[in-house]
Amino acid sequence: MDGLLEEFGRGDAQARAESWRYSRHALRALEQQAFAAADGNAALPDALIERFDWPQTRGHRLVFVNGVLHAALSDASTSGAIVESDADGARTIRFRGKGVLHLVFVNAASTAPSRWNARLDIRVESGTAYLAEQHVGTEGAGVLGALASAIAIDAGAALKMVTLGDLPTSASLVRCNRIALADGSGVDATHALCGGRFQRFDIDAELAGKKARFDSRGVFALRGREHVDVHLNVRHAARDTTSDVLWRGVADGRARGILHGAITVAPGADGADARLETKNLLLSPHAEIDAQPVLEIHADEVKASHGATVGQLDERALFYLRSRGVPLAAARNLLIAGFCRTAFTHIEATDLRGPFEALLDAHLPQQAGSSE
Repeated sequence: MDGLLEEFGRGDAQARAESWRYSRHALRALEQQAFAAADGNAALPDALIERFDWPQTRGHRLVFVNGVLHAALSDASTSGAIVESDADGARTIRFRGKGVLHLVFVNAASTAPSRWNARLDIRVESGTAYLAEQHVGTEGAGVLGALASAIAIDAGAALKMVTLGDLPTSASLVRCNRIALADGSGVDATHALCGGRFQRFDIDAELAGKKARFDSRGVFALRGREHVDVHLNVRHAARDTTSDVLWRGVADGRARGILHGAITVAPGADGADARLETKNLLLSPHAEIDAQPVLEIHADEVKASHGATVGQLDERALFYLRSRGVPLAAARNLLIAGFCRTAFTHIEATDLRGPFEALLDAHLPQQAGSSE
């Protein structure tokens, strides 16, 4: 397992081992497989293409199949983004003024286990950019993908971002977003992580400029033996910066979710305002969610709060719905959906909210029960 820890982890051996402590068995299972290079030219079924061929993002879309740009399905001519390719195949995406871009990453399975790697460099130079990142795939032999994104927001610019993870049970995905914010810049990100065999998502945000702001909303909805491990690290490194982190988690069956949220207020980051909240629901006695909030403060005049809860559905709310004639199973499903949708309130683009909520509806654990 040391091979994958060294590849995906950071820091010394002890730091890597601690960061992956709750997902060691998932890494061990992956390491036992022999992965070949994934086919970047794999044919995609029409039913899969329909899942990302959104009318509202035509002309604003880049599609990657197993990490390789699929030219025939890609068209970013009206996106307002400048897309460049590096010699090693990495893509650089720059926004100047308002821009909208839909990034699609397809995990296309073959007859044998395969893996892919990709890297993106994204820079918002001015104005506000809108970015939708979607992960889909086909069932088959296991696919292991790794996507590293370096995101820089220049002074006064902003990025509005949504991520939709909609993976088949045979796919595993390791993602890392490293975000750097300059003076007066902002990032507003909303993530939904669903499906897959294993998902690891690292979000490192450095508020390096004064009055920078970082908002992170997210939800993972897990069932069966799905496993999601989210690591958030937010560092306030300048004066008067703001961060607001709110995540929701739901696990059913034998699923497992991890949310590690760390906020650090560095020396000299006076006036920082930092908030972190994670709430989670366990819907099965065999499911597990580990919530780990961490707060370190090394500056003065700071506002900071953090909290984490793991529990079950509110019986009082359930009783209220039942007393008004809502069947038990429907009442439980309404409460679960409402609990998760709290994370979607910051999505400003209403035409993107539809696919977002449809994804959640398709993956939420459905509670069986009496219809009376």
